[in-house]
Amino acid sequence: MRQVIVVALVFIMGVAVFLITRAYPTGNPWAALAVGLLVNLISTPVYVGLVDLLFNLHQVPLWLKTQLVYRNKDVRLSIAYLFRIRVKDKYLLVRNRKGNYYQLVGGAYKTLPGVEHVFTRYKVKPDNRFETDHGVAKNDLRFRVPGRYVLAMLRWFDSRESREISQWREFCEELLTTGILPKHPFRYIDYKYACKVQTPMQEAKQLHCQEILVFEIFDLVPNDEQRQLLEDLLAEGDSLEVKWADETLIQSLGFDQRTKHEEYRIGPHTKWALNARWSND
Repeated sequence: MRQVIVVALVFIMGVAVFLITRAYPTGNPWAALAVGLLVNLISTPVYVGLVDLLFNLHQVPLWLKTQLVYRNKDVRLSIAYLFRIRVKDKYLLVRNRKGNYYQLVGGAYKTLPGVEHVFTRYKVKPDNRFETDHGVAKNDLRFRVPGRYVLAMLRWFDSRESREISQWREFCEELLTTGILPKHPFRYIDYKYACKVQTPMQEAKQLHCQEILVFEIFDLVPNDEQRQLLEDLLAEGDSLEVKWADETLIQSLGFDQRTKHEEYRIGPHTKWALNARWSND
């Protein structure tokens, strides 16, 4: 498709040059009109491309990759949220359900009914990397999309259209349903938005495709009762399902520099959430 467009533009430019050489020396009005039309045909797509580039100036490398290098190749997107739950000087981590490591409470956003027309428009394919006890996880915001639509899908997510906008579900599933925290005192929670962390587009681990990971980070704001219950949980110490890690341990992803021993593995996105930025770990 790109080759056809390039050939067409070259042909139009050639015709324009021919008409310009005929129009201005002779003053032919019809040739001048044709030149004006051809200039508009050429300048309009160029103008649209420049506007799109300027709109995405803060992420020019991503624009170049998605619109040029990987335009027609599938790119994997994974969009999730994480809770920073801090008690005293430690953060609450839970065991990842799909891997042998620990992370902040949270998980992938889910889609809602009505998203079908968006997915159809942008040729979205479901992601089958992760499976649950009931099969492939459904409705998670983990999917593949042609590179040329990556920026459009990121803008769609920011629009909050036809997708989950509450972060309650994963908090409930990981802490209340499992019995780690009592349900009644935590039936309502307050939390505030902290930041968004987005990785560059890069080769996915164990997958033969490019990938972008997006995490929205939230800080839990417990009331007095909830704070006391969290402190009680901290006093119980670590277990198989729950770990309490200080910032030093998280920065080294579970390797304790003080004891020179790996306590347990910590997912790198936990470190990114604390630092509010991606790093190549």
